[in-house]
Amino acid sequence: MAIPYSEKILKKDLSKNICDKYTVTEFCKKAQIDRGMFYNHYGNMANMFISVVALQVQRTLRSFNGETMNRMFYRMLTQIKDNHIFYYNLLLIGKDTRNFCITLTKELAIAIENYMRPRGAFSVRQIDLVASGVYAIIYNWVIHECKTDIRDIYQCINLLLSHIEKPLRN
Repeated sequence: MAIPYSEKILKKDLSKNICDKYTVTEFCKKAQIDRGMFYNHYGNMANMFISVVALQVQRTLRSFNGETMNRMFYRMLTQIKDNHIFYYNLLLIGKDTRNFCITLTKELAIAIENYMRPRGAFSVRQIDLVASGVYAIIYNWVIHECKTDIRDIYQCINLLLSHIEKPLRN
């Protein structure tokens, strides 16, 4: 469970300009909570950033009305592109790329597994590898301020996703 409005506060504060610093004190003042509550809940700023992004991935990568996996990922890319300064700041300020990678790769893998489960057999190992590749593509795109055309990023991710939907060989 997140501190109420943490996502909203972060989006408002970190979507305006690229910044290299955002403090717990700033956040707590805007959230109207005491720092002790923040530290008890998150431990540090990087954990809050990871929590917010993981929640967004969970929400974004849900299939709606039989939507394809490719369409879900395109929707996620559009959301990132539309808020690229926010995501760039989270990575820049968070400085915890290892935990970002571990957590978000896991969330991507879970979303892919949830999509694949009703469609029959799949390889968890293959899903984990594809999720790692998707994370790497998105991470590099965000770090480069989403300057590469979204269609090119989508095509790269689509190539990875195509490996999952192929039938398994015995």
